[in-house]
Amino acid sequence: MNKGFTLVELILVIVILGIVSVGTVQYLSFGAQIYADSSERDEVVSQARFLLTRLSKELRHATPGSVRLSCTNQPGDLCISSQCLEFVPFSSSTIYTNNLPMDTTQSGVMTVVDAKQSPNVNDWASIYALTADDVFDLTQGKRRRITQVIEGTATTEPDQWQVELGFSASSPAKRVYVLSSSGPVSFCLEDKKIYRYQGYGFSSTQPVPNTANHTLNGVQGQFLAQFIQNALAINPVFKYESASLTRNSIVNLQIEMGFSGSDSVSFNHEIHLPNVP
Repeated sequence: MNKGFTLVELILVIVILGIVSVGTVQYLSFGAQIYADSSERDEVVSQARFLLTRLSKELRHATPGSVRLSCTNQPGDLCISSQCLEFVPFSSSTIYTNNLPMDTTQSGVMTVVDAKQSPNVNDWASIYALTADDVFDLTQGKRRRITQVIEGTATTEPDQWQVELGFSASSPAKRVYVLSSSGPVSFCLEDKKIYRYQGYGFSSTQPVPNTANHTLNGVQGQFLAQFIQNALAINPVFKYESASLTRNSIVNLQIEMGFSGSDSVSFNHEIHLPNVP
């Protein structure tokens, strides 16, 4: 007697194999999707950690009063397509010991305690800057170019710095900051990405980047992070609170980073600026 499969049995086997195959594929796809989501989430968290660490480290060396924002969402100052945080790092600080040259029409000499890092000729000195205008706008008389450095020795007076013009105000604590020779630094949010700019020079009005090619005054930006989902008109990334009698200046970072289409994670981080004028 011949034995074999009937057509019904063959169809049943095909259907069962199809169901098993579909289930297996869905199971593997689900596992792969979980892995992909986890990897993307890890990347988002790593980028956020790197960005917060980088900003915290650099802002600790911000010259007092030098922080400013390109937009704040105050009336008439709405953030639309980009937002920049700008500040001027300092390379060293010290105190001056003699009467500060205060004639803003001619050069003068100031005597300072040995700085940890002596300035170079053409570096900038900043004294008692309370606002960003005091640092960026030369007409305020609180940022002056150093034209000569006479280093003291063990048997002579402390260091002497000659400045191009006298200062318009003195520091109650006699502090002087030597600004970094590389100039201001900007962190800018553009097209859901954050870029860092440096080497573009001082400007009394805050420059904004060209979002088409990510340049600022001709300087190419350094890419730092992506996936930024902030709606700038409602939730700007950078907020700044100037110093008061009870606390130092504060930069607040509110970053919303998206992944997997609709999921997002939010970071709220405060950076306290320890330096005072």
